[in-house]
Amino acid sequence: MIIVLFIALILLLFLGVPIIFCLGISSMIYIIFSPLPLSIIPQKMVIALESYILIALPLFILAGEIMNKGGITLRLINFSKVFVGGFKGGLAYVNILVSMLFGGVQGMASADTAVIGSTLIPAMVEDGYELDFSAAVTVASSTVGPIIPPSFLFIVYGMVAQVSIGALFLGGIFPGIMLGFSLMALVFLMGKDKKNKNKFPQGKRIPFKIAIKYILEGLPALILPLIIIGGIVFGIFTATEAAGIAVVYSLLVTLLFMELKIRDLPKILFDTAKVSGSICLILSTATLFAWILTAERIPYILGNYLVAFSDNKILLLLLLNVFLLFIGTFMDPMPSVLILTPILLPALKDIGMHPVHIGIFICFNLIIGLTTPPVGQCLFIASNIGKLSIERISKAIIPFWIIIVVVLLFITYFPLVVTFLPKLIMGV
Repeated sequence: MIIVLFIALILLLFLGVPIIFCLGISSMIYIIFSPLPLSIIPQKMVIALESYILIALPLFILAGEIMNKGGITLRLINFSKVFVGGFKGGLAYVNILVSMLFGGVQGMASADTAVIGSTLIPAMVEDGYELDFSAAVTVASSTVGPIIPPSFLFIVYGMVAQVSIGALFLGGIFPGIMLGFSLMALVFLMGKDKKNKNKFPQGKRIPFKIAIKYILEGLPALILPLIIIGGIVFGIFTATEAAGIAVVYSLLVTLLFMELKIRDLPKILFDTAKVSGSICLILSTATLFAWILTAERIPYILGNYLVAFSDNKILLLLLLNVFLLFIGTFMDPMPSVLILTPILLPALKDIGMHPVHIGIFICFNLIIGLTTPPVGQCLFIASNIGKLSIERISKAIIPFWIIIVVVLLFITYFPLVVTFLPKLIMGV
């Protein structure tokens, strides 16, 4: 029956059925042909949503929507221009830096691509950058957002693995910063290449008075991540309470700037409800699917297989990287985390990996899938913005993929990059 489950899942995925229905239908087929009662389906789906931590997800989404509609994204772009906009290839650096800053507000790669891309892709093309490169750097930099806290994936992983959300947020800081600066280093090297001499326009320095204005306008948005992370880490409030504070803070800031009107709130709430609803459906069906795998003892079987396959930890982690990258190419990160965490967590703990390191390891791998064909959300969003084929963006993004994978391997084999801050600050 477990073979039937996977065959049904794979067939539905190849037919282009949305992942929600792929997981739900394949799980239902399994249960219909098993001795289990059909009532187990709604029971497990509802139980999946009975978590206090999950309240944080729609609240963080709401905070992000408020800031997007309230002009915070533009203020972060202007803030970034002050520090990196004057260099050759300045807008490419701005694109990456603003993704790092935006990650501290929103934490969703697809939102990063949509919001930042809609502004910077046309601006980069107008400034003289090639459309392919503009879209590629936007898609690649969107992987930074879900790593730098707050991150939705870390919340989901923490819920499933029973790991401190604060520790996961701290664990994502260095990898996120490392990824962002590595992408900037690649842009620098590409700009030095003689072949790209005319493809990287000289940046524009911001006059001092305007720079001060941009910095002061951008600071309120940058304070939010500090409030969230600091409050959680030092036990002032939980992740869910932090999300509520983020909503209140973002609302006050955007109303203070007079860029958000009260009449805008109904649409913001409606958009938040749509995104939250789709996430809840994914969580429900993915939890049902994961429960079936656990009932079939797949985690135990896989753990034994990994131990029997090789006692070489380096080789095992390399194979798992390849496996997770492959999964990420055709499945969204959130259901993948829900399904794979119960399977991989015991096996990886057995080979000595820290639970926080495991979380960053799994999430980082799966986030890369958002930038790869055939179903990478960020690719499709950038394609729609730039009116550009997936093939052209994929070709242009290859150098960025190489850098991202190098950073992934560094994080995989040097766990201290992830665990240093959680152990230092929280003793986890």
